[in-house]
Amino acid sequence: MLIPEPAGLPSSNPTKSYWQTSPSPIANLRSTATLPAYSSYVIVGSGITGANIAYKLLEREPSAQIVLLEARQACSGATGRNGGHCKSGHYLTFARDAHLHGVDDAIKIAKWEELNVQNVRNFVESKGIKCDMEPVETVDLFSDLRAWENAIVAVSARRLALSEDIKNGFQDRILHDAEEAQEKFKSPSAVGAITFSAWTLHPYKLTTAILTEALQKGLNLQTSTPVLSITTQKPPNPNFPWQRWTVTTNRGQISADHVILATNAYTSHLYPPLSKFLIPTRAQIAAQRPGSGISEDSILARSYGFFTPGGHGDYMLSRSKGSSGEGDIIMGGGRALANGQEQPVTDDSTIHPVISRYLRQAPREHFGKENWGESGKVVAEWTGIMGVTVDGGPLIGEVPGRTGLWVCAGFNGHGMALALQSAEAIVRMILGEDEEQLDSWFPKAFRLSRFMQGNVHGAKHQL
Repeated sequence: MLIPEPAGLPSSNPTKSYWQTSPSPIANLRSTATLPAYSSYVIVGSGITGANIAYKLLEREPSAQIVLLEARQACSGATGRNGGHCKSGHYLTFARDAHLHGVDDAIKIAKWEELNVQNVRNFVESKGIKCDMEPVETVDLFSDLRAWENAIVAVSARRLALSEDIKNGFQDRILHDAEEAQEKFKSPSAVGAITFSAWTLHPYKLTTAILTEALQKGLNLQTSTPVLSITTQKPPNPNFPWQRWTVTTNRGQISADHVILATNAYTSHLYPPLSKFLIPTRAQIAAQRPGSGISEDSILARSYGFFTPGGHGDYMLSRSKGSSGEGDIIMGGGRALANGQEQPVTDDSTIHPVISRYLRQAPREHFGKENWGESGKVVAEWTGIMGVTVDGGPLIGEVPGRTGLWVCAGFNGHGMALALQSAEAIVRMILGEDEEQLDSWFPKAFRLSRFMQGNVHGAKHQL
Protein backbone atom coordinates (compact mmCIF):
# COMPACT_ATOMS: atom_id res chain seq x y z
CA MET A 1 0.00 0.00 0.00
CA LEU A 2 1.26 3.47 -0.87
CA ILE A 3 1.91 5.97 1.89
CA PRO A 4 -1.21 8.12 1.61
CA GLU A 5 -1.35 11.80 0.98
CA PRO A 6 -4.08 13.81 2.75
CA ALA A 7 -7.49 12.96 1.38
CA GLY A 8 -9.14 15.33 -1.05
CA LEU A 9 -12.78 16.31 -1.24
CA PRO A 10 -15.43 13.68 -2.05
CA SER A 11 -16.10 12.98 -5.71
CA SER A 12 -18.63 15.32 -7.27
CA ASN A 13 -20.32 12.52 -9.27
CA PRO A 14 -20.49 9.41 -7.04
CA THR A 15 -21.99 6.12 -8.10
CA LYS A 16 -25.70 5.86 -7.40
CA SER A 17 -26.25 4.04 -4.11
CA TYR A 18 -29.09 1.54 -3.92
CA TRP A 19 -30.26 3.19 -0.70
CA GLN A 20 -30.60 6.60 -2.36
CA THR A 21 -32.84 5.49 -5.22
CA SER A 22 -35.57 7.65 -3.69
CA PRO A 23 -33.79 10.78 -2.39
CA SER A 24 -34.86 12.21 0.96
CA PRO A 25 -36.74 15.54 0.97
CA ILE A 26 -33.72 17.01 2.78
CA ALA A 27 -31.16 15.64 0.30
CA ASN A 28 -30.35 19.09 -1.10
CA LEU A 29 -31.51 21.22 1.81
CA ARG A 30 -29.92 24.53 2.73
CA SER A 31 -31.65 25.73 5.88
CA THR A 32 -30.64 29.31 5.11
CA ALA A 33 -29.86 30.89 1.75
CA THR A 34 -26.49 32.12 2.99
CA LEU A 35 -24.06 30.88 5.58
CA PRO A 36 -24.17 32.52 9.00
CA ALA A 37 -21.09 34.54 9.92
CA TYR A 38 -20.82 32.72 13.24
CA SER A 39 -21.92 29.47 14.84
CA SER A 40 -21.06 27.99 18.23
CA TYR A 41 -20.57 24.61 16.59
CA VAL A 42 -19.72 23.66 13.03
CA ILE A 43 -20.04 19.97 12.22
CA VAL A 44 -18.52 18.72 8.97
CA GLY A 45 -20.18 15.60 7.57
CA SER A 46 -23.81 14.50 7.50
CA GLY A 47 -23.50 10.74 7.91
CA ILE A 48 -24.64 8.72 10.92
CA THR A 49 -21.93 10.30 13.10
CA GLY A 50 -22.49 13.96 12.20
CA ALA A 51 -26.27 13.55 12.39
CA ASN A 52 -26.08 12.05 15.88
CA ILE A 53 -23.62 14.66 17.14
CA ALA A 54 -25.97 17.42 16.00
CA TYR A 55 -28.99 15.74 17.56
CA LYS A 56 -27.26 15.01 20.87
CA LEU A 57 -25.82 18.53 21.18
CA LEU A 58 -29.26 20.04 20.61
CA GLU A 59 -30.78 17.68 23.17
CA ARG A 60 -28.40 19.02 25.78
CA GLU A 61 -28.17 22.63 24.55
CA PRO A 62 -31.52 23.45 22.88
CA SER A 63 -30.46 27.02 22.10
CA ALA A 64 -27.08 26.07 20.60
CA GLN A 65 -26.18 27.46 17.20
CA ILE A 66 -25.13 24.49 15.08
CA VAL A 67 -24.29 24.47 11.39
CA LEU A 68 -23.76 21.12 9.67
CA LEU A 69 -21.82 21.33 6.41
CA GLU A 70 -21.97 18.60 3.76
CA ALA A 71 -19.89 18.55 0.56
CA ARG A 72 -22.55 16.73 -1.44
CA GLN A 73 -26.14 15.69 -0.71
CA ALA A 74 -27.17 14.86 2.84
CA CYS A 75 -25.95 11.40 3.87
CA SER A 76 -24.20 10.83 0.56
CA GLY A 77 -21.01 9.38 2.02
CA ALA A 78 -20.20 6.01 3.58
CA THR A 79 -23.37 5.80 5.70
CA GLY A 80 -25.61 6.12 2.66
CA ARG A 81 -23.49 3.55 0.81
CA ASN A 82 -23.01 0.74 3.33
CA GLY A 83 -24.31 -2.82 3.43
CA GLY A 84 -27.33 -2.30 5.70
CA HIS A 85 -25.99 -4.24 8.69
CA CYS A 86 -26.24 -3.27 12.35
CA LYS A 87 -24.30 -5.90 14.28
CA SER A 88 -21.68 -5.98 17.01
CA GLY A 89 -18.86 -7.71 15.17
CA HIS A 90 -15.89 -6.47 17.19
CA TYR A 91 -16.02 -9.63 19.34
CA LEU A 92 -13.64 -11.29 16.89
CA THR A 93 -10.82 -9.05 18.09
CA PHE A 94 -11.54 -9.46 21.82
CA ALA A 95 -8.41 -11.54 22.54
CA ARG A 96 -6.25 -9.13 20.54
CA ASP A 97 -7.82 -6.11 22.25
CA ALA A 98 -7.19 -7.64 25.67
CA HIS A 99 -3.56 -8.31 24.76
CA LEU A 100 -2.91 -4.83 23.33
CA HIS A 101 -5.05 -2.65 25.59
CA GLY A 102 -5.82 -4.76 28.65
CA VAL A 103 -8.89 -6.76 29.61
CA ASP A 104 -10.72 -3.74 31.05
CA ASP A 105 -10.50 -1.88 27.76
CA ALA A 106 -11.52 -4.97 25.77
CA ILE A 107 -14.61 -5.24 27.98
CA LYS A 108 -15.42 -1.56 27.40
CA ILE A 109 -15.17 -2.08 23.64
CA ALA A 110 -17.49 -5.09 23.79
CA LYS A 111 -20.05 -3.23 25.87
CA TRP A 112 -19.76 -0.12 23.68
CA GLU A 113 -20.77 -2.06 20.57
CA GLU A 114 -23.59 -4.02 22.19
CA LEU A 115 -25.02 -0.85 23.73
CA ASN A 116 -24.64 1.04 20.45
CA VAL A 117 -26.62 -1.54 18.50
CA GLN A 118 -29.36 -1.64 21.12
CA ASN A 119 -29.52 2.15 21.28
CA VAL A 120 -29.99 2.35 17.52
CA ARG A 121 -33.02 0.11 17.93
CA ASN A 122 -34.30 2.06 20.93
CA PHE A 123 -34.03 5.35 19.04
CA VAL A 124 -35.82 3.96 15.99
CA GLU A 125 -38.65 2.64 18.17
CA SER A 126 -38.98 5.77 20.33
CA LYS A 127 -39.17 8.07 17.29
CA GLY A 128 -41.23 5.77 15.11
CA ILE A 129 -38.63 5.95 12.34
CA LYS A 130 -39.47 3.89 9.28
CA CYS A 131 -36.11 2.54 8.18
CA ASP A 132 -36.88 -1.16 7.58
CA MET A 133 -35.12 -2.16 10.80
CA GLU A 134 -35.59 -5.89 11.32
CA PRO A 135 -34.19 -8.32 13.90
CA VAL A 136 -32.16 -11.15 12.39
CA GLU A 137 -29.96 -14.01 13.38
CA THR A 138 -26.59 -13.04 11.98
CA VAL A 139 -24.08 -15.69 10.95
CA ASP A 140 -20.33 -15.35 10.68
CA LEU A 141 -19.39 -18.23 8.37
CA PHE A 142 -15.81 -19.47 8.30
CA SER A 143 -14.20 -21.41 5.47
CA ASP A 144 -10.71 -20.33 6.57
CA LEU A 145 -9.49 -22.72 9.28
CA ARG A 146 -7.01 -20.30 10.86
CA ALA A 147 -9.66 -17.57 11.05
CA TRP A 148 -12.03 -20.08 12.67
CA GLU A 149 -9.44 -21.10 15.26
CA ASN A 150 -8.76 -17.45 16.08
CA ALA A 151 -12.48 -16.82 16.40
CA ILE A 152 -12.81 -19.65 18.93
CA VAL A 153 -10.02 -18.10 20.99
CA ALA A 154 -11.71 -14.69 20.82
CA VAL A 155 -15.11 -16.03 21.90
CA SER A 156 -13.54 -18.02 24.74
CA ALA A 157 -11.64 -14.95 26.01
CA ARG A 158 -14.80 -12.85 25.76
CA ARG A 159 -16.85 -15.41 27.69
CA LEU A 160 -14.28 -15.61 30.46
CA ALA A 161 -13.99 -11.83 30.85
CA LEU A 162 -17.74 -11.20 30.62
CA SER A 163 -19.00 -14.31 32.40
CA GLU A 164 -21.06 -12.43 35.00
CA ASP A 165 -22.49 -10.07 32.39
CA ILE A 166 -23.47 -13.01 30.18
CA LYS A 167 -25.21 -14.68 33.11
CA ASN A 168 -27.19 -11.45 33.51
CA GLY A 169 -28.28 -11.29 29.88
CA PHE A 170 -25.31 -9.80 28.00
CA GLN A 171 -25.33 -11.35 24.54
CA ASP A 172 -23.12 -14.40 24.08
CA ARG A 173 -21.96 -15.96 20.82
CA ILE A 174 -23.08 -19.43 19.71
CA LEU A 175 -20.49 -21.66 18.03
CA HIS A 176 -21.40 -24.26 15.38
CA ASP A 177 -18.96 -26.92 14.24
CA ALA A 178 -18.25 -27.72 10.60
CA GLU A 179 -20.96 -30.36 10.21
CA GLU A 180 -23.66 -28.17 11.73
CA ALA A 181 -22.54 -25.08 9.82
CA GLN A 182 -22.58 -26.91 6.51
CA GLU A 183 -26.00 -28.39 7.15
CA LYS A 184 -27.82 -25.52 8.85
CA PHE A 185 -26.44 -22.68 6.72
CA LYS A 186 -26.02 -24.59 3.44
CA SER A 187 -22.38 -23.67 3.11
CA PRO A 188 -20.42 -26.69 1.81
CA SER A 189 -17.01 -25.19 2.53
CA ALA A 190 -17.75 -24.06 6.11
CA VAL A 191 -15.38 -25.20 8.86
CA GLY A 192 -17.46 -23.46 11.53
CA ALA A 193 -19.92 -20.67 12.22
CA ILE A 194 -20.84 -18.20 14.95
CA THR A 195 -24.35 -16.83 15.42
CA PHE A 196 -25.89 -14.04 17.48
CA SER A 197 -28.71 -11.50 17.31
CA ALA A 198 -28.41 -8.43 15.12
CA TRP A 199 -30.42 -6.08 12.91
CA THR A 200 -30.68 -5.07 9.29
CA LEU A 201 -31.87 -1.64 8.23
CA HIS A 202 -32.03 1.08 5.59
CA PRO A 203 -29.10 3.28 6.67
CA TYR A 204 -30.03 6.26 4.50
CA LYS A 205 -33.60 6.42 5.82
CA LEU A 206 -32.35 6.16 9.40
CA THR A 207 -29.76 8.91 9.06
CA THR A 208 -31.93 11.36 7.17
CA ALA A 209 -34.59 10.81 9.84
CA ILE A 210 -32.07 11.72 12.56
CA LEU A 211 -31.10 14.81 10.58
CA THR A 212 -34.78 15.72 10.29
CA GLU A 213 -35.17 15.41 14.06
CA ALA A 214 -32.17 17.70 14.52
CA LEU A 215 -33.55 20.18 12.00
CA GLN A 216 -36.74 20.38 14.03
CA LYS A 217 -34.59 21.25 17.04
CA GLY A 218 -32.89 24.10 15.18
CA LEU A 219 -30.02 22.59 13.19
CA ASN A 220 -28.83 24.60 10.19
CA LEU A 221 -28.02 22.08 7.43
CA GLN A 222 -26.03 23.24 4.42
CA THR A 223 -25.61 20.68 1.63
CA SER A 224 -23.36 21.04 -1.43
CA THR A 225 -21.05 23.14 0.74
CA PRO A 226 -17.61 21.52 0.80
CA VAL A 227 -15.20 22.73 3.44
CA LEU A 228 -11.94 23.85 1.88
CA SER A 229 -9.96 24.58 5.04
CA ILE A 230 -10.16 25.23 8.75
CA THR A 231 -7.78 27.72 10.32
CA THR A 232 -7.27 29.34 13.68
CA GLN A 233 -8.10 33.01 13.96
CA LYS A 234 -4.95 35.07 14.49
CA PRO A 235 -5.46 37.49 15.98
CA PRO A 236 -8.90 36.65 17.42
CA ASN A 237 -11.82 38.66 16.09
CA PRO A 238 -12.04 41.68 18.46
CA ASN A 239 -15.83 41.55 18.33
CA PHE A 240 -15.88 37.87 19.29
CA PRO A 241 -12.63 37.23 21.21
CA TRP A 242 -13.65 33.73 22.28
CA GLN A 243 -13.91 32.44 18.70
CA ARG A 244 -11.15 30.07 17.70
CA TRP A 245 -11.75 28.82 14.16
CA THR A 246 -12.49 30.01 10.65
CA VAL A 247 -14.21 27.43 8.43
CA THR A 248 -13.77 28.27 4.76
CA THR A 249 -16.20 26.78 2.24
CA ASN A 250 -16.98 27.28 -1.44
CA ARG A 251 -19.74 29.69 -0.33
CA GLY A 252 -17.93 31.76 2.25
CA GLN A 253 -16.58 31.55 5.79
CA ILE A 254 -18.03 30.77 9.22
CA SER A 255 -16.40 31.64 12.55
CA ALA A 256 -16.86 28.95 15.20
CA ASP A 257 -15.93 28.08 18.76
CA HIS A 258 -15.90 24.35 18.01
CA VAL A 259 -15.33 22.49 14.75
CA ILE A 260 -16.23 18.80 14.75
CA LEU A 261 -14.89 16.63 11.94
CA ALA A 262 -17.37 13.80 11.36
CA THR A 263 -15.73 13.25 8.00
CA ASN A 264 -14.49 9.66 8.41
CA ALA A 265 -12.25 8.76 5.43
CA TYR A 266 -11.89 12.39 4.35
CA THR A 267 -10.73 13.74 7.72
CA SER A 268 -7.12 14.24 6.65
CA HIS A 269 -8.32 16.70 4.01
CA LEU A 270 -8.97 19.13 6.86
CA TYR A 271 -6.40 17.82 9.32
CA PRO A 272 -3.49 16.41 7.25
CA PRO A 273 -1.47 14.81 10.11
CA LEU A 274 -4.10 12.08 10.29
CA SER A 275 -3.27 10.86 6.78
CA LYS A 276 -0.70 8.49 8.31
CA PHE A 277 -3.26 6.83 10.56
CA LEU A 278 -6.61 7.06 8.74
CA ILE A 279 -6.65 5.39 5.33
CA PRO A 280 -9.44 6.05 2.79
CA THR A 281 -10.59 2.63 1.62
CA ARG A 282 -13.08 1.92 -1.13
CA ALA A 283 -15.75 -0.72 -0.58
CA GLN A 284 -18.00 -2.09 -3.29
CA ILE A 285 -21.50 -3.55 -3.08
CA ALA A 286 -23.96 -5.15 -5.52
CA ALA A 287 -27.71 -5.47 -5.03
CA GLN A 288 -29.01 -8.48 -6.91
CA ARG A 289 -31.94 -10.82 -7.01
CA PRO A 290 -31.46 -14.12 -5.14
CA GLY A 291 -30.31 -17.31 -6.80
CA SER A 292 -32.88 -19.51 -8.48
CA GLY A 293 -32.42 -22.38 -6.06
CA ILE A 294 -32.62 -20.49 -2.78
CA SER A 295 -35.04 -17.60 -3.24
CA GLU A 296 -37.65 -18.94 -0.81
CA ASP A 297 -35.22 -20.52 1.61
CA SER A 298 -34.79 -19.59 5.28
CA ILE A 299 -31.17 -18.81 4.47
CA LEU A 300 -32.36 -15.39 3.34
CA ALA A 301 -33.84 -14.58 6.74
CA ARG A 302 -30.31 -14.16 8.13
CA SER A 303 -27.46 -11.71 7.63
CA TYR A 304 -23.92 -12.94 7.01
CA GLY A 305 -20.24 -12.24 7.30
CA PHE A 306 -17.88 -14.55 5.40
CA PHE A 307 -14.33 -15.37 6.48
CA THR A 308 -12.58 -17.04 3.58
CA PRO A 309 -9.00 -17.90 2.62
CA GLY A 310 -7.63 -14.72 1.09
CA GLY A 311 -9.78 -12.51 3.32
CA HIS A 312 -12.23 -10.96 0.86
CA GLY A 313 -14.22 -9.52 3.77
CA ASP A 314 -17.60 -10.44 2.27
CA TYR A 315 -20.98 -9.66 3.85
CA MET A 316 -24.56 -10.25 2.77
CA LEU A 317 -28.17 -9.67 3.72
CA SER A 318 -31.57 -9.97 2.12
CA ARG A 319 -34.07 -7.12 2.09
CA SER A 320 -36.95 -7.99 4.41
CA LYS A 321 -40.59 -8.56 3.47
CA GLY A 322 -42.54 -5.36 3.05
CA SER A 323 -39.43 -3.25 2.39
CA SER A 324 -38.61 -1.51 -0.84
CA GLY A 325 -36.67 -4.01 -2.91
CA GLU A 326 -38.09 -6.94 -0.94
CA GLY A 327 -35.89 -10.00 -1.40
CA ASP A 328 -32.95 -8.16 -2.95
CA ILE A 329 -29.57 -9.55 -1.91
CA ILE A 330 -27.09 -6.90 -0.76
CA MET A 331 -23.65 -8.41 -1.33
CA GLY A 332 -20.44 -6.58 -0.45
CA GLY A 333 -16.75 -7.42 -0.28
CA GLY A 334 -14.10 -8.66 -2.68
CA ARG A 335 -11.61 -5.93 -1.78
CA ALA A 336 -8.65 -8.33 -1.67
CA LEU A 337 -8.99 -8.85 -5.43
CA ALA A 338 -7.89 -5.28 -6.19
CA ASN A 339 -4.29 -4.12 -6.27
CA GLY A 340 -3.62 -2.47 -2.93
CA GLN A 341 -7.00 -3.68 -1.62
CA GLU A 342 -8.57 -0.38 -2.69
CA GLN A 343 -6.30 1.67 -0.40
CA PRO A 344 -5.79 4.61 -0.36
CA VAL A 345 -8.76 5.42 -2.60
CA THR A 346 -11.23 8.31 -2.25
CA ASP A 347 -12.99 8.00 -5.60
CA ASP A 348 -16.51 6.58 -5.28
CA SER A 349 -17.48 7.60 -8.82
CA THR A 350 -16.52 4.24 -10.34
CA ILE A 351 -16.72 0.53 -9.62
CA HIS A 352 -13.87 -1.98 -9.92
CA PRO A 353 -14.64 -4.43 -12.77
CA VAL A 354 -12.89 -7.40 -11.17
CA ILE A 355 -14.76 -6.92 -7.89
CA SER A 356 -17.98 -6.43 -9.84
CA ARG A 357 -17.62 -9.82 -11.50
CA TYR A 358 -16.73 -11.41 -8.19
CA LEU A 359 -19.74 -10.02 -6.29
CA ARG A 360 -22.15 -11.36 -8.90
CA GLN A 361 -20.93 -14.91 -8.26
CA ALA A 362 -19.93 -14.67 -4.59
CA PRO A 363 -23.21 -16.02 -3.13
CA ARG A 364 -22.87 -19.17 -5.27
CA GLU A 365 -19.35 -19.64 -3.93
CA HIS A 366 -20.39 -19.21 -0.32
CA PHE A 367 -23.52 -21.38 -0.42
CA GLY A 368 -22.61 -23.77 -3.22
CA LYS A 369 -23.83 -23.77 -6.78
CA GLU A 370 -26.31 -26.57 -6.12
CA ASN A 371 -27.88 -24.67 -3.24
CA TRP A 372 -27.85 -21.19 -4.78
CA GLY A 373 -28.72 -22.09 -8.37
CA GLU A 374 -28.36 -19.55 -11.16
CA SER A 375 -27.36 -16.07 -10.05
CA GLY A 376 -30.08 -13.43 -10.08
CA LYS A 377 -30.19 -10.17 -11.98
CA VAL A 378 -28.00 -7.32 -10.68
CA VAL A 379 -30.19 -4.40 -9.58
CA ALA A 380 -27.50 -1.87 -8.63
CA GLU A 381 -23.76 -1.57 -8.01
CA TRP A 382 -22.00 1.19 -6.13
CA THR A 383 -18.95 2.09 -4.11
CA GLY A 384 -18.33 4.02 -0.90
CA ILE A 385 -15.28 5.21 0.98
CA MET A 386 -14.57 3.86 4.47
CA GLY A 387 -12.14 5.30 7.00
CA VAL A 388 -9.74 2.53 8.08
CA THR A 389 -7.32 3.18 10.94
CA VAL A 390 -3.92 1.54 11.29
CA ASP A 391 -4.87 -0.15 14.57
CA GLY A 392 -8.56 -0.86 13.88
CA GLY A 393 -10.06 1.57 16.42
CA PRO A 394 -11.97 4.80 15.79
CA LEU A 395 -10.51 8.25 16.43
CA ILE A 396 -12.52 10.21 18.99
CA GLY A 397 -11.48 13.33 20.82
CA GLU A 398 -10.00 16.81 20.73
CA VAL A 399 -6.91 17.27 18.59
CA PRO A 400 -3.95 17.74 20.96
CA GLY A 401 -2.87 21.38 21.03
CA ARG A 402 -5.86 22.46 18.90
CA THR A 403 -8.46 23.61 21.41
CA GLY A 404 -11.94 23.42 19.92
CA LEU A 405 -11.03 21.09 17.04
CA TRP A 406 -12.64 17.68 17.44
CA VAL A 407 -12.49 14.43 15.49
CA CYS A 408 -15.02 11.60 15.44
CA ALA A 409 -14.02 9.30 12.59
CA GLY A 410 -12.27 6.08 11.55
CA PHE A 411 -14.97 3.42 11.91
CA ASN A 412 -13.32 0.73 9.79
CA GLY A 413 -16.53 -0.20 8.00
CA HIS A 414 -18.47 -0.74 11.24
CA GLY A 415 -20.01 2.68 11.78
CA MET A 416 -23.52 1.43 12.44
CA ALA A 417 -22.23 -0.46 15.48
CA LEU A 418 -19.97 2.36 16.73
CA ALA A 419 -21.23 5.79 15.69
CA LEU A 420 -24.06 6.38 18.18
CA GLN A 421 -21.81 5.80 21.18
CA SER A 422 -18.99 7.69 19.49
CA ALA A 423 -21.28 10.70 19.07
CA GLU A 424 -22.30 10.38 22.72
CA ALA A 425 -18.65 10.35 23.76
CA ILE A 426 -17.59 13.37 21.69
CA VAL A 427 -20.59 15.40 22.88
CA ARG A 428 -19.80 14.63 26.51
CA MET A 429 -16.18 15.61 25.95
CA ILE A 430 -17.16 18.87 24.25
CA LEU A 431 -19.51 19.74 27.10
CA GLY A 432 -16.80 19.06 29.66
CA GLU A 433 -17.82 15.81 31.31
CA ASP A 434 -15.52 14.77 34.12
CA GLU A 435 -12.63 12.66 32.83
CA GLU A 436 -13.15 10.03 35.51
CA GLN A 437 -16.74 9.55 34.39
CA LEU A 438 -15.64 9.18 30.79
CA ASP A 439 -12.97 6.65 31.71
CA SER A 440 -15.61 4.41 33.28
CA TRP A 441 -17.02 3.53 29.84
CA PHE A 442 -14.85 5.12 27.12
CA PRO A 443 -12.11 2.75 25.82
CA LYS A 444 -8.63 4.23 25.69
CA ALA A 445 -8.22 2.29 22.43
CA PHE A 446 -10.78 4.63 20.83
CA ARG A 447 -9.24 7.93 21.92
CA LEU A 448 -7.54 10.15 19.37
CA SER A 449 -4.83 10.89 21.94
CA ARG A 450 -3.45 7.34 21.72
CA PHE A 451 -1.42 8.37 18.69
CA MET A 452 0.65 10.56 21.00
CA GLN A 453 1.38 7.75 23.43
CA GLY A 454 3.65 5.47 21.41
CA ASN A 455 1.28 2.48 21.36
CA VAL A 456 0.39 2.50 17.66
CA HIS A 457 2.82 0.30 15.73
CA GLY A 458 5.31 0.96 18.53
CA ALA A 459 6.03 4.54 17.51
CA LYS A 460 5.23 7.91 18.96
CA HIS A 461 3.60 10.25 16.47
CA GLN A 462 3.22 13.99 16.48
CA LEU A 463 -0.28 15.21 15.75
